[in-house]
Amino acid sequence: MRLAITHPYCWPEVRRGAERILVESARALAGRGHDVTVITSGAHPGRTRSEGFRTIRLRRLFDDALRHERSFAWRVMPYLLAGRYDVVHTMMPNDAVAAIRTRRLGGHRLVYEEIGIPWRWWWSQQLDAKVRERVVRDADTYACMSRFALDALKADWDRDGALIPGGVRLAQFAPEPRHPSPAILFSGALTEPRKGLAELLAAAALVHRDAPGLEVWLSGPGDPGPIIARAPAAVQGRVRVLPLGSPDEQGRRYARAWATALPSRSDCFGLVLVESLASGTPIVVLDDSAPPELVQDGNGAVAASSEPEDLAEALRRALRLAASPETAERCRASARAFDWDGAIAPRLEEIYARR
Repeated sequence: MRLAITHPYCWPEVRRGAERILVESARALAGRGHDVTVITSGAHPGRTRSEGFRTIRLRRLFDDALRHERSFAWRVMPYLLAGRYDVVHTMMPNDAVAAIRTRRLGGHRLVYEEIGIPWRWWWSQQLDAKVRERVVRDADTYACMSRFALDALKADWDRDGALIPGGVRLAQFAPEPRHPSPAILFSGALTEPRKGLAELLAAAALVHRDAPGLEVWLSGPGDPGPIIARAPAAVQGRVRVLPLGSPDEQGRRYARAWATALPSRSDCFGLVLVESLASGTPIVVLDDSAPPELVQDGNGAVAASSEPEDLAEALRRALRLAASPETAERCRASARAFDWDGAIAPRLEEIYARR
């Protein structure tokens, strides 16, 4: 199958995640014998080939993110026409519209992957609302990262969609001996309120009474100092702010932790949670949006609310799971459904083949 995967890398907050999705999708599909081209943008335009797929980088013309995305969409159209692709897989609305405009002459199908939640109320506040509405209406396949997001697509737009969750390379993660004392890892944007760091610290202040030596490890961008300063005194001295580190270091952090907690709201998926499971470490989430879909019997706990008592009880359940020798393999088993080669690439093939 001849495939194009496009993304303009326009919004800084999604660039890292989008880049991972593009590269890993292309790598996995190329490894299964498909002819894959990634079309994106960057400071060094040109064509390269590595890991079995080719990359076309267009020059970025505008610093403004929205102007860049619109410019990229117009400039990608000749490549979509010339490529004679079977499927064009896009992840941003303007290049999705470019694929719609070139579909008849190019002969391709459009698979659009929404990396957020398609809420009508949210889109109505965005400058590209009309563009997004067209993609919902005209994409051959509209995909979301979670069942929660698919439910929002159906409720707000009366459209069914396909499920394309985030992926992980299971072979790059492995369990290790856990830290000698209980350690809770928070991996995410440290200063983003909806990620729930403040709520986690309040809950940890309750958990430490039952878990001598408890530590809370923070890994992610942002300065959490003001949040730590407002946390209960009982937990302030138990917080360790880790350097960002490399991807390899992050895998070891998951494996050494006793639990990974992400008490976030309005998340469309939760890749850090899948990475934790791949490392053999149980997860803790709120009963909100998509992350509870990742929790199964024996691999984590769902907090009924963000109230300290509810979140503390979920943390205690996860710490008890971490002490069990069977937990690491249970976590790993649940992560296999998100392995790029074993699960995500076959799912993409099935979606691409739909008519």
